[in-house]
Amino acid sequence: MNPWPSRPLDAPTPPPAQNGKPKRGFQGLLGLLGALGLIILKFGAKLKYLLVPLAKFFPMILKTGGTMLLTIGVYTSLWGWKFAVGFVLLIFVHELGHLVVAKKFGLKVGAPVFIPFMGAFIALKDAPRNAWMEAWVGIGGPLLGAAGALACHAVGEQMEWPLFIALAWTGYWLNLFNLTPIGTLDGGRIVAALSPWLWLPGFAIMGYMAFTRSNFIIWLILFMSIPRIISLFRAKTDEQKRYFEVTPAQRWQMGAMYFGLIAALVFIMDVSHRQLDHIHRQPAPQAATLSR
Repeated sequence: MNPWPSRPLDAPTPPPAQNGKPKRGFQGLLGLLGALGLIILKFGAKLKYLLVPLAKFFPMILKTGGTMLLTIGVYTSLWGWKFAVGFVLLIFVHELGHLVVAKKFGLKVGAPVFIPFMGAFIALKDAPRNAWMEAWVGIGGPLLGAAGALACHAVGEQMEWPLFIALAWTGYWLNLFNLTPIGTLDGGRIVAALSPWLWLPGFAIMGYMAFTRSNFIIWLILFMSIPRIISLFRAKTDEQKRYFEVTPAQRWQMGAMYFGLIAALVFIMDVSHRQLDHIHRQPAPQAATLSR
């Protein structure tokens, strides 16, 4: 004897047959399935052109979306979900800048991957062919990232949402930090088109920050930049020399964008900092809007 009931005890009783025939609802279901089958047969060849790209992008969506959610969860435990979501989205915009420029040059890149407390990265499957290309890929992130932070700032001012101004300040700082001319950061890639010797002052700046702030991430960046510093004092092959060949016009163009972006970020950071300081000096009812 079957110890389990043939139907769950709380399941509804099946509707009775009428004249030995199933109800019309079942016939309607069969008709719907038949129509769906005809559509698939007729347009199946065309549907594959839509489904194949989606299948290719699914791992990318899973990788980026999954690590984004993980990072948001970690930051939420520290700063609350509103700030965490905004901060991770600003990082995402920064990474999109690298991705768009790399694609423009025909380089194969991986999906953005987020790592809590370390930001995010995209894996370049094709190495830049010269320093000019490397500089453009490097500056793409800070350019779009700064634009994203500026948009966030504008929304904060227009809607009177100090939280957005705080996010904008964080975005400015994030992109400014990445412009430090040291090998593993965006600034290190950019100055490869100006002069690799700029890695030395960048290394000194990062070293000062490491000793004064004692941050593990800064020490890691410093350690990972050592090979490029050592390469400055080694004899270069002809191939390496060609890699760093940049025309004077290109050098001036990249230099103007690089130092101009640094100046703009320093200025707008100061503006947003003053605004936030003014908000915090307001009476409690007004300053409480910071959480909006």
